[in-house]
Amino acid sequence: MASQEQLSAIKGAKLLMVGAGGIGCELLKTLALSGFQDIHIVARDAVLRFRPNISITPYHVNVKESRFNVDFFTEFDVVLNGLDNLDARRHVNRLCLAADVPLVESGTTGFLGQVAVHLKGKTECYECQPKPAPKTYPVFTITSTPSKFVHCIVWANDLLFAKLFGDKNQENDLNVRYTDTAN
Repeated sequence: MASQEQLSAIKGAKLLMVGAGGIGCELLKTLALSGFQDIHIVARDAVLRFRPNISITPYHVNVKESRFNVDFFTEFDVVLNGLDNLDARRHVNRLCLAADVPLVESGTTGFLGQVAVHLKGKTECYECQPKPAPKTYPVFTITSTPSKFVHCIVWANDLLFAKLFGDKNQENDLNVRYTDTAN
C-alpha cells in the first residue's frame, strides 16, 4: 500500500506518454487506475477520456514534430514510451537525455515485451546498447501504418500473397474473407 506522501506524488505528477497503441493503451489504463491525474499523450491513435477526475491532453501528431522539443519535455516529471518505431524511440530517448527527464521505455519484439528505466547519469540510455534491425515487423505497422518501403513488401509477401495464392482458408490480418461455395 502506498503512503500518503507517495499518493500525493502520484496525484501531482505530470506525465508524458508517447504512443497509444497496443502497449500505450494498456499503460494509459494502468496509469489512470493508479491515481495519476495529469497525463499528456503524443500519439496518432485516438485517445478517449474515461475518468472525469483525470486530465488527459492528447496530441494527435508525430512526436518528431518540432514543437516537441527539449523545452516541451522539461515540463514533465517522467516520460513513458509505448512506441513500435525504433527511430521514434531513439528520438524520444535523446530528448529525455537533453531535458534530464526519466524515460520508462517499453516495447515488443514479436511476442516478447521489455521495459527499462533510463535515468541520465545513473543508468544506460536507450541507445547505449545497439539494437538489432528487426527481422519481423508488427502486423499493426504493416497493415495500418506502413512507413517504410519494406513494410509494403512484407505486407504483400506475407499477407497478400498467401491470401491470393496460398491456402484459401488461411486467416490473416488482411480481414479478407474467401467464400468457396463449391466446398
